[in-house]
Amino acid sequence: MVHLNVLIVEDDPQLNALLQTHLGERYEVLGARSVAEARTRIQQRPPQLILLDLNLPDGDGLVFMEELRRFSNTPALMITARGSVQDRVRGLNSGADDYLTKPFSLEELDARVKALLRRSAVGESSLIALGETELNLSNLTLRQGEQEIPLTEHEARLLGLMMRTPGRVFSRGDLESHLYGWEVPTSNSIEVRVSQLRKKLQACSSRLRIRNIRGIGYALSSE
Repeated sequence: MVHLNVLIVEDDPQLNALLQTHLGERYEVLGARSVAEARTRIQQRPPQLILLDLNLPDGDGLVFMEELRRFSNTPALMITARGSVQDRVRGLNSGADDYLTKPFSLEELDARVKALLRRSAVGESSLIALGETELNLSNLTLRQGEQEIPLTEHEARLLGLMMRTPGRVFSRGDLESHLYGWEVPTSNSIEVRVSQLRKKLQACSSRLRIRNIRGIGYALSSE
């Protein structure tokens, strides 16, 4: 079995159970039947793929999708009875990667899931290099030459965001959204993460530095 975590957000109990059983033959699958439950699932364990219904009892899937895209690029497949061209356009514009109209065959579902996971694997490498410094998001390590330093998951995600766009200034809010999503972070959590990262960059003799941009936030530079 491929240990990929798939979250199914569908309020119809029979369809939710069917999808969990079917996809559970190949993936680790969790189910949610409301926006609130989906948020909790994502906070507990970020999935590699989300199947999202639009008509949920406590909110609209389009709004949920827009919220998710503020901090996550997780591939998302909308599954809904809304099948007009306008509905598809709205779904894709909200941030969904694909759109599947009910009723659908399980064979078509399988093909779309595989395509999204394949596209995601190609689109984002787990190894990021900037100068002579390498960040491995798979095993959470920072490497410079022969020196290798372990990172926490939050440290790796924060540094990965900054290494992909060196020089860009990130506000504290930007970084909080990327790391915590809907969670409420502690008041100084970003400052603590940045401080820890600075020490680890120095410990492996990296030339990368996280600079304070007064009154705005943080930016990564290479000395």
